[in-house]
Amino acid sequence: MRYTTDIVVIDLEASCPAEDQGNNTVSRSSIIEIGAVRLDRRSLEIKEEFSELVKPEDHPIVPFITDITGIAPDMVADKDTFLEVGRRFLEWYGPRNKAIIAAFGAYYDIPLLRKECDRYGLDFRSSIAGGAFDLRAVGTLWLAMNDHRTSGLTLSSILEKMGVADRFTAHRAIEDAKAAAAVLQMFHLGRALD
Repeated sequence: MRYTTDIVVIDLEASCPAEDQGNNTVSRSSIIEIGAVRLDRRSLEIKEEFSELVKPEDHPIVPFITDITGIAPDMVADKDTFLEVGRRFLEWYGPRNKAIIAAFGAYYDIPLLRKECDRYGLDFRSSIAGGAFDLRAVGTLWLAMNDHRTSGLTLSSILEKMGVADRFTAHRAIEDAKAAAAVLQMFHLGRALD
């Protein structure tokens, strides 16, 4: 099994207004953490990691976000804004067509990353080409092939059915990126790599 490029699995943690609790949207979210792993296109082993907290400018971290992520306002107070962190992430990601971007539930993380890049004038498209590889679909396919229910899925529930849930801590970006990468590893290799 080989992909034509490396795969960068990304996960974002975000803040939103308190009144949006449980119903946050891309337009009313600010990235507070970026976590990503680069998987080798042949072996699917993690080659590199990127992990940084981000000081939000639009939507400060409210208590329910801290409850979910463990990220408190004081943890990001002295961090860079997305302008600097986003620039470093795109530099780490590399030039266009050298990797494909992937996420578990790409419908939220990728549009949010694109929105933040646009807001800060960062050239998303010079690094990230085309659409994203949605690892939720890969997990759903694995479940169907292994005679499991495929409704109401979360990353945790898929990992549990794959037998590797205890290896990951949910709701921190780098851990969720590694967990999402494990879904792809389990699908192709039958095991999650360290």
